[in-house]
Amino acid sequence: MKTAWTGTIALVLAVVTASAAPLKVKVLKSNVNLRAKPLPTAEVVGQVTVDDVLISKGVAGEWMEITPPAHVDLWILGDYLQNNLIQSSQKVNVRSGPGINFAIVGQLEPGAQVTSRGAVRDWVKIAPPADCSLWVARSLVEVVVDKPPKIEPAKVELPAAEPQPAEKPPAAPPAARERAEAPVALRTSLPATPSDSQPGAIIPAPLPRPSAAPADLDLIASQGQGQWRQYDGVLRPRSVFFRTPSRFRLVSYDQDGNSTTVCYVKGNNDQLATLINRPLIISGREYWVRRQSYPVLIPERIILK
Repeated sequence: MKTAWTGTIALVLAVVTASAAPLKVKVLKSNVNLRAKPLPTAEVVGQVTVDDVLISKGVAGEWMEITPPAHVDLWILGDYLQNNLIQSSQKVNVRSGPGINFAIVGQLEPGAQVTSRGAVRDWVKIAPPADCSLWVARSLVEVVVDKPPKIEPAKVELPAAEPQPAEKPPAAPPAARERAEAPVALRTSLPATPSDSQPGAIIPAPLPRPSAAPADLDLIASQGQGQWRQYDGVLRPRSVFFRTPSRFRLVSYDQDGNSTTVCYVKGNNDQLATLINRPLIISGREYWVRRQSYPVLIPERIILK
């Protein structure tokens, strides 16, 4: 059974914040409630359905904070609104419903512009500002892994080399000419195996010797552990919602851009972090771990595709 790991999610969100790239999450079921607070008893502000994509702001326990989607309605007191601008000397509360008994989901600065969608008594319904927040159960969403862009190799045209006139070899002395005219025994057999000195020779690289599995892997008792395997795919960070035996995984993509995990990759984390989103061919020793659906590959050779 896969177990959620809050610390990993917090780390991923911190990295995303530092790189100014929003973290996207995809809804896994239909009629999923968006609530005003991270509580199962908080009022429902709206709903989303399967495959809807939301922007995550952070995590609090079993809840994920998100930017309200565009179809959700929020509310402000009409006394503070004039010509769709906030007229106040201080911040104005944005609420989940038309009344002071509804939860506060954000605040607007004086002079902020809003889009009104109607009114109920003294309250104005507005489009959700990006600074506001709603909450969704973390078990009902998953992080969206964007397919890395295809990198075309750069084409470099080299100038044509100018032909050089052939130089006439110097005349050999008489003694050398006599040795050159002497008969030479021809070699009738070729070497049994190619050598490095032969142009174009191909030497099969021997497989690395079997290495011991990392001590922190809870291996399944099997005679097939540590076999040599080779996989190709794109290196991605692990899923933020589940405990996995490594920080990285190799994924493949179908024609529609949907990703499938091939294996986990466990090795030098600093080196592997520089290869994220790169297409690779990875060879190494394969191990199967308890409570995991994919094998763990200990890389011994990495080739950039």
